[in-house]
Amino acid sequence: MTGKTTNAITLQQLFNTQLITQDKLIHKGVYDRYKDEHTVTVPVDDVGLASYHVQQLMSEIGEVLDADKRWKSHRNDKYDKNAKLEELADCFVVLMNIAMFSGFDGNDLAKAIQQKLGVVFDRLETL
Repeated sequence: MTGKTTNAITLQQLFNTQLITQDKLIHKGVYDRYKDEHTVTVPVDDVGLASYHVQQLMSEIGEVLDADKRWKSHRNDKYDKNAKLEELADCFVVLMNIAMFSGFDGNDLAKAIQQKLGVVFDRLETL
């Protein structure tokens, strides 16, 4: 360690930033179902938009695999570390969208992740 302190960004801060982005997209009429709706705020439980973002996540995961082809049994020399990191970030952003369009806020998501990590850790203790 260099002794420098870093300003770590919390999941809640990231979520809130993405919440603002999605709110702007809704109010600009980007999502067809909200073209004329200017009163909705996110998070909102919208199964259609949650499903849309699940499909988008599948595409982003494909882009992660495309950036790093080392998983293939042949022609496995492609590895673009920066592109892979960018695609992983895209996946996290889309996961936040799925959460917010499922009606969850950043605190809900952070608590669920923390709880799941605890469950996994406890399972490892029994191995």
